[in-house]
Amino acid sequence: MNASLFKLRTLALLAMILLAAPVGQARTITLKPEAVDAFAALSESHPRSGWAAQQIDPTLFVSHPPIGGASTSYLVRYSFDQIPKGNRITHAEWVIPAGPPTTCTVTVWRVLAEWGIGVCHQFRRVHPQRQEWSVPGARGRSVDRATKPTGNGKFEPGALQVTVNVTQDVELWHGSAAPNRGWLITFDGPCILMSPTHAGRQQWQLRITYEPE
Repeated sequence: MNASLFKLRTLALLAMILLAAPVGQARTITLKPEAVDAFAALSESHPRSGWAAQQIDPTLFVSHPPIGGASTSYLVRYSFDQIPKGNRITHAEWVIPAGPPTTCTVTVWRVLAEWGIGVCHQFRRVHPQRQEWSVPGARGRSVDRATKPTGNGKFEPGALQVTVNVTQDVELWHGSAAPNRGWLITFDGPCILMSPTHAGRQQWQLRITYEPE
């Protein structure tokens, strides 16, 4: 075999190997509550407190465990710094756990309005100046939160967690197509959530799959 033919065959073999090799590997990571960089309770019964998660008596509210209901919802925002730049989101699902006994529907909404220090049922922030939600409790669709919910699920005895597909939201935020202002969780009835800061730390999971662009 002459040198030119050998070189051509070697180049062809190398090209076949490169074409057969995967361009990039998808990876799935699980974000735990440690990746939550902002969390607040929006309580209609205590409209100026951002941490009124449970009412003990008419004058006392505590933060643990989080109790949801028709008049109490929660804001949750994750940091996505663990996802390297130059990747695209292919799938994301959020596992939200509840504690027994619970039978209610939980709904997840993408938040549109900016919120921050002092956020509560009445205000979306109080510093550096007071700014109210368009509708108290971040209920203003297309202004405070998205027009349509991201997804929902039902807590039932024996099925004390819901898994919501949040791929589109995470894709928007990671790709900088929309600012990351987190999610609003609402409920159609009484619901005791597993606390992301106590016993429920391992059960709150945001699983995200991404791959090179």
